[in-house]
Amino acid sequence: MGTETTDPARGPGRPGGPAALEEDRALLDGFRAGRPAALQEVYHRYGPDLARYLRHGFSFSSGGRACRYNGARSTFDLEDKLHDAFARAFSERARLGYDGISPYGQYLRTIARNLIIDDFRKKEHALVDYSFQDVPEPAGTDAGAYDFVPRATPSPEQSAEQAQLQALVVRFIEGLSARERTIYQLRFEQRLEHKDITEQTGLSPARVKTSEERIRVRFFKFMRKNGYFVGYEQRKGGWLSALRAS
Repeated sequence: MGTETTDPARGPGRPGGPAALEEDRALLDGFRAGRPAALQEVYHRYGPDLARYLRHGFSFSSGGRACRYNGARSTFDLEDKLHDAFARAFSERARLGYDGISPYGQYLRTIARNLIIDDFRKKEHALVDYSFQDVPEPAGTDAGAYDFVPRATPSPEQSAEQAQLQALVVRFIEGLSARERTIYQLRFEQRLEHKDITEQTGLSPARVKTSEERIRVRFFKFMRKNGYFVGYEQRKGGWLSALRAS
């Protein structure tokens, strides 16, 4: 195996650049075995290409909405995302999951893309995932209506983040009007459809939809003010429908 590294202007498999992983069988064998020298060589060959991809960004869909990630916001953000992508790509499962035939650069970009989309969806669903368990329930509310899905035991860092998010959601809900709190409970906690909320509240379908949209917009602005959703952009026709560079 050679020690050639990737020219920033020429990625693996391009004229004048190093061989692609799928074409270098000795490197591929070392990579699959997890040999440090092979992993380092793959990082040098594919790091610049993946960095360009993460700086440029990409489009994707989430919940039927068109979204776009507009790229890393800073050098630190780029390095952080590169680290996460290669950490996932160099895991035993990912190494052995690569078929050795399709372009490895595409496989690597898919890993990075999925990590970013997963992070987007995790933040987008914070309003529901961190429902305020400690807020007093309205009279007559069935406790069984609250849908909390069992999760694996979180790490101390995850527990701290969850506690912070939950506290922020409690503060957000406390600032809603009585009607908005009712809409929040029925729509986001009980997961009812608009027509069911209309039947229970007597509000028109248009009023229910308007109230829901206002809750979403206010939640987005509130969370962004408190350090979450950095790099996300609110657009007409969709909640958190795009990412942008700060």
